[in-house]
Amino acid sequence: MDPAKYKDVRVTRGLTYHYYHSPAAPGKPTLLFIHGFPSSSFDWHRQVAHFEPKGYGLIVPDTLGYGGTSKPQEPKAFRWKLQAQDLVDVLDAESPATVIGIGHDWGSAILSALAQWHQDRFAGFVWTALGLVPPRTEEFVLQEAWQTMRKLVGSDVLGYWEFYNEPNAHVVCEKNIDSFLQLAYPSTPEVWIEHLTDAGKAKAWIESNREPGRAPWLTEQEYDTMRETLLKGGLQSPMNVYKALVANINLQDHRDLPAENWYVKKPALFVAATRDYVCRAAFQKAIMQKYAPHAEIVALDTGHWVQLEATEGLNGALEKWIETFHAQ
Repeated sequence: MDPAKYKDVRVTRGLTYHYYHSPAAPGKPTLLFIHGFPSSSFDWHRQVAHFEPKGYGLIVPDTLGYGGTSKPQEPKAFRWKLQAQDLVDVLDAESPATVIGIGHDWGSAILSALAQWHQDRFAGFVWTALGLVPPRTEEFVLQEAWQTMRKLVGSDVLGYWEFYNEPNAHVVCEKNIDSFLQLAYPSTPEVWIEHLTDAGKAKAWIESNREPGRAPWLTEQEYDTMRETLLKGGLQSPMNVYKALVANINLQDHRDLPAENWYVKKPALFVAATRDYVCRAAFQKAIMQKYAPHAEIVALDTGHWVQLEATEGLNGALEKWIETFHAQ
């Protein structure tokens, strides 16, 4: 991604967002790519390489806490509603005519907030790996979520959230950055079953500094760029998203959201990762079918990092879907 195409904008609440921008050719929509944890705009570089030469407009931000974007230290800064407004401010800085939002991981949660509070600004929405995140109007209790998931799939699923909520988790992860990255971006998706989803497993992996090696679907240059970007910005701010969720920071926003805003009326696509053992495809599909029953669903035989593990499959599915509905 050409560094010269990055820009900075100060959003309404005074934070700075760093984002990649390439204007759309006539007749082409602008794609807003939103990454998750522990990533940066760079995680979309293969999609940028595919869509930019075809004339698609691109806005690819470092989301809050990452890369060149501001890094608040307070969990309350990471409310989904606030992050959605931040990205609306980024869009306002460029004024694209037609925008399609595309999210992955926690970027899918931000995309969900955009659909819930700013749906009129978008021509369509694409969720990848993690589907639409519906409003939660009852308090979330992590241990209760573990119990529920154990009954359903025999795993805590969100076990690693406990470690990420510890005050010094970022220090441990930065000290053992390669161990952290090689768990976050595993060599095979099944690594997460044994070493991430159950409580205590991620902490044990990283504290013991396990380094099985770079995932085969990442080049050495890609891995080094991701490593350097994370170390430069640090993990303290990004981990606030987990603290915010456990502290129910979004609860009042969701209680205040009008019921009609819970549902997606615009064209939608969900790209499921069938070997994602956190964002489990069956659960994500069920949620999409409830809140966006018209959404097209495409399943890829891959792990969580669809944009990197199944680049051609994702790019092809995106382009086919965009061209089909955009031509209507």
